[in-house]
Amino acid sequence: MDVITPRGIALVVMALGAGCMSSGEGKALQDGLDALKKRTLVLEDQTALLKKESDVKEAELKRLRGEVADATKVVTRNSADVVGNVQKLQTDVASLGGRVDDLSTTVSGLGKSFTDYRASSDTKLEQVVNATTNSKSPPVPETADGVFAEAQKRLEAQQYNDARRLFDAFINRFSGDTRAAKAQYLIGESYLTENKYANAIGSFTKVIDNFPKSEMIPDAMFKNGQAFYALKYCGDARIYFQELLKRYPKTEWKKDATEELKKLQRDVKNKSLCQS
Repeated sequence: MDVITPRGIALVVMALGAGCMSSGEGKALQDGLDALKKRTLVLEDQTALLKKESDVKEAELKRLRGEVADATKVVTRNSADVVGNVQKLQTDVASLGGRVDDLSTTVSGLGKSFTDYRASSDTKLEQVVNATTNSKSPPVPETADGVFAEAQKRLEAQQYNDARRLFDAFINRFSGDTRAAKAQYLIGESYLTENKYANAIGSFTKVIDNFPKSEMIPDAMFKNGQAFYALKYCGDARIYFQELLKRYPKTEWKKDATEELKKLQRDVKNKSLCQS
């Protein structure tokens, strides 16, 4: 079927108005108009259908966009939650590690405190025993030379209790004597010989604290480092050896202290050799 355009219709209308159209032409024109109306209705129906489909698609697109936005929010929130949880876990682990370190330090400190207490108690007990057995022990000489000589004699004879009793007497009676620091040092040596390391530390520390100008201090520092090492307090031992080398760089203990530091460096991670 030929399609009648709007311009064609206009010309036909003009022709009718001019009275120059036959009845056959009029019928053809009417048929064309009817066909045009039908096609227009079909196009309108198709347009309406397409509009409806477009609205459905638009609604679907809007819904999908909303779901994407919601999913993005969830992912973002979940990512933030995951990051937050990881950070919290890391903080908790660090805190737990700190608590473990603190606990280890506390346990080590308690062990050291107990060792110090035991040494102090043993020393006091020994002094009490010495005091109660004075009647059975050789008398203490009257002079400083006599006391010191008798104490050394007992020490060489490995009569350590008597030697310590006499050295204690020397320190108490003749504290101003230049040999008082050595007497205190030899008390520490006697304990060290008997492997009473904590007692030895107490005695050597008295040399350092009570006789700060004594030439025996380097000796006491080195022996304190050895005693701490023997007790597995490697951190304390290192401090004494390092401080000895720092304060007395020309000490006769320099080589030995340096060797001890090398050993400590090797043993520090071995819990059977170093507790702290």
